[in-house]
Amino acid sequence: MLYGHAARSYLYAALLGDRDGMAYDAELLYVTSLLHDLGLTPAFDHPVRPFEHASGDACAELLERHGWDLPRRYLAHRAIVLHMTPRLSPAEETEVLLLDAGISCDVSGTRNEDVGRRATEEILRVHPRAGFKQGFAELLRGQAERKPHCHAAVMLDAGLEQRIEDAPYPE
Repeated sequence: MLYGHAARSYLYAALLGDRDGMAYDAELLYVTSLLHDLGLTPAFDHPVRPFEHASGDACAELLERHGWDLPRRYLAHRAIVLHMTPRLSPAEETEVLLLDAGISCDVSGTRNEDVGRRATEEILRVHPRAGFKQGFAELLRGQAERKPHCHAAVMLDAGLEQRIEDAPYPE
């Protein structure tokens, strides 16, 4: 379920970036899309730290082992950590904005009309949602229960679960 979400998030992010004429580091966007929810998995879950921080740290460590320079590792970490921020500054780095846009498109359908029906149908054909709404909401609720001051808890309190449920995608 999380892999499908990660793959769809990248595809939505890349399509939105291309649509908006944004120049971006495609490799960095791909890697951050695939790893942005790693902290929601049992192997990377942290008992206290928010999952987006655990995800960002794991991603940065992996990128360091693969020889990425510090500025790219920093940007990847920043993009992942900030993906749970309720509002990003429009002055944020392009990859941060695109990761957030791709994730939001998949989670709640934000800007789905900009992606287009045919592209969305193809993305869902290749990476079906397969119970994503329920499974993802359960993961976020688990985080919120164990870490009541994390961004997941704040966003659930602000109606994220309903936005997930209302996303314009078939399960």
